[in-house]
Amino acid sequence: MSSPLPHRPSIDHTPASLSVVDLRDDESTALLESLSCETARSILAALEAGPATASDLTDRVDTTLQNARYHLENLREAGVVADVGTWYSSKGREMNVYALTSERIELRIGTDDSRRTLAVRDAPPAEN
Repeated sequence: MSSPLPHRPSIDHTPASLSVVDLRDDESTALLESLSCETARSILAALEAGPATASDLTDRVDTTLQNARYHLENLREAGVVADVGTWYSSKGREMNVYALTSERIELRIGTDDSRRTLAVRDAPPAEN
């Protein structure tokens, strides 16, 4: 017997192609602090495959649910991950669905168009 709950409806989310972060802005501190942990970087890499719940990510990056939620909250506050919908567990519990906000993040010094780019991280190509 199938559940009447929409277990995993499709999520209509398209990340921006580029986010630019100025190293002199406060948001750069949150971003750099959130990315200082390998688990957080692994979660970002796992989200490249598409939207996921915290429990999905625990399996993908081999961490605990509590740790995944902690890093997801930090990444959300830093602006690189967003809540993009709700899925339901087989028991009917609501689960937040997370996705990348951008395919690429660019760190810059300065505020005008002539500012110098420090680092660019392109999303790796999808595996076939």
